[in-house]
Amino acid sequence: MAELRVNTVGTTGAGTRLLVLVHGYGADEYDLAGLVPHIDPQGRFFSISPRGPHSVMGIGAGWYERDDHGDIDPAMFTGSVDALDATIDKACGDHGLDRSDAVIIGFSQGGAMTLASALRTPGAARPAAIACLSGMLTELAGLNYVFRDPAASEPLPEILIHHGTLDPVVAVDRGRAIRDSLAEHGVDLTYREYPMQHEISAASMRDLRDWLADLS
Repeated sequence: MAELRVNTVGTTGAGTRLLVLVHGYGADEYDLAGLVPHIDPQGRFFSISPRGPHSVMGIGAGWYERDDHGDIDPAMFTGSVDALDATIDKACGDHGLDRSDAVIIGFSQGGAMTLASALRTPGAARPAAIACLSGMLTELAGLNYVFRDPAASEPLPEILIHHGTLDPVVAVDRGRAIRDSLAEHGVDLTYREYPMQHEISAASMRDLRDWLADLS
């Protein structure tokens, strides 16, 4: 499995847990790095941001593409999830960290990656918590989510969903669909909406900081 390019954001403290920031379409591994001092001011986490494996306009990166009909190639999507999982595992191994203590935060396409990485079955070891910001739950042939498996009994990560009611890129209905799909299967989560567009507002960032600080 090819490793993804990684921006090692680092930490201002001991960094005894891994924090993974997964950017959106057309951005890069530096896009979300500026969040770290604001959401982890005590430096509890060792923070990294991987770069999506697919080039976008020669400058940015993405995790998958849609064709002219809006369809996603399942192999491209799952290949990116596999690469993200391998990168997280390597970061944990390199720095002596436990994946089960990790937190993954994804924005937009990165939110879809985060949900798939943490909730698909079979999959890698589940992190402690995930946050999907302005993202979506992707449904593809061959992509199975553990919360839909009636035989599954393993604990799931803590889940936070943020979405903007004014989002023109990923409509708020997509965020609500994540909430409803998980709640329908009895999955506990925290869902919040903000009067923002396709962005992370100051209020959303403060709530993200407080949620991260409250994680055990």
